[in-house]
Amino acid sequence: MMEKGRRSEFFTLSVMLALAAAGCFLLLALRFAISGRLAYRYLVLNLVLAMAPYIIAAAGLHLMARAEGRRRTLIAIPTAVLWLVFYPNAPYIFTDFIHVINRTYLRAAPSEWLGLNALLWYDLLMNAAFAFIGHFIGLVSMWLVHTSFAETWGRRAARLLVGAAILLSGFGIYLGRFSRLNSWDVLFAPIRVFSEVAEATADPKAILFSVAFSLFILLTYAALAAFKRMGLPKS
Repeated sequence: MMEKGRRSEFFTLSVMLALAAAGCFLLLALRFAISGRLAYRYLVLNLVLAMAPYIIAAAGLHLMARAEGRRRTLIAIPTAVLWLVFYPNAPYIFTDFIHVINRTYLRAAPSEWLGLNALLWYDLLMNAAFAFIGHFIGLVSMWLVHTSFAETWGRRAARLLVGAAILLSGFGIYLGRFSRLNSWDVLFAPIRVFSEVAEATADPKAILFSVAFSLFILLTYAALAAFKRMGLPKS
């Protein structure tokens, strides 16, 4: 069973992440209020999808804590697979900056006091909030998977799982942005997924994009892991 103190910390963490996500939604609502235009609605869905790997990791951790022996392994395997499939949704939100770069939703100033430049700065801040919170939730899910699977399969296996996630996520983000594939297409459209993967692996631009994103995920996760291992005293 998961210790009472650990359950309390986990609950607090979940609440704080939910509040951070709610703050992002508030920024979007404020954007609508000041501009009168309902733009960037896809950010809501993308942030919800970014929560999926955290929910999967949290549920797997809870179930694994209640199981022992072979049953624990039987829970760990589908948890790992599902988490691997849905994890790229978290850092994917960074690609939504393309709409800010292209000024997709900046066709006219909403008022005399709020010009296009001011609205552009707001859009940058709002998109940064969604991207950072989504990515951070994903990194927390990665930490949960790393630590819980290290207890189940050992440190080496856990590192291999996280390394595979980091390596494959960059490619998954490319497929999501440019091939317009979703995580569930792995189950419902496997032939299309195979075709898009084969095409992308032959494209140098796709490889460069994937490697760059994987390196970004690696660096940010390494920073989080180093911070978590510092063992700072509680305030």
